[in-house]
Amino acid sequence: MKRYFLLMFLTVALPVFGEDLPDAPRPASAPSLAESSNNFAVPNQQISGTPSHKFFDRGNSIRMGILGGLVAADGISTQEILSSGGHWREINPLARPFVNKGAPGQLAASVLGYGFSVGTAYLLHKTGHHKLEKLMLDASIGVEAETVGSNMVWYSTR
Repeated sequence: MKRYFLLMFLTVALPVFGEDLPDAPRPASAPSLAESSNNFAVPNQQISGTPSHKFFDRGNSIRMGILGGLVAADGISTQEILSSGGHWREINPLARPFVNKGAPGQLAASVLGYGFSVGTAYLLHKTGHHKLEKLMLDASIGVEAETVGSNMVWYSTR
């Protein structure tokens, strides 16, 4: 059980170490009243406080690598459990038709799941929702880590 919690902690906390932190904000000098009244509304002015980054930066690359490893571990352990006999079945109703077809179906389900997670994160990145982009990848890592941990509990009880 301690290994399960350690695995969960490491897979969820590890992407934090790949984060590129922005510089601390600098105090801006306050404009005088005469300067601010002349430029009350300026159209098409970009907000300078919004951070922008590349999609494949260090943090996201680490997140996608961890997610890929967890998806692979989930696929391998799921097929091992299903081929062991007994009354086991895939819990996810969307993946069940694929997973029940063996390794090729498991590969298809894994590619679709990984593609959905990374594709959604990319869509959030392109629309400027950078915090949600990272949250999407972190949530996907959390779900996959729990699934792999659950499969590992099955391994320890057989």
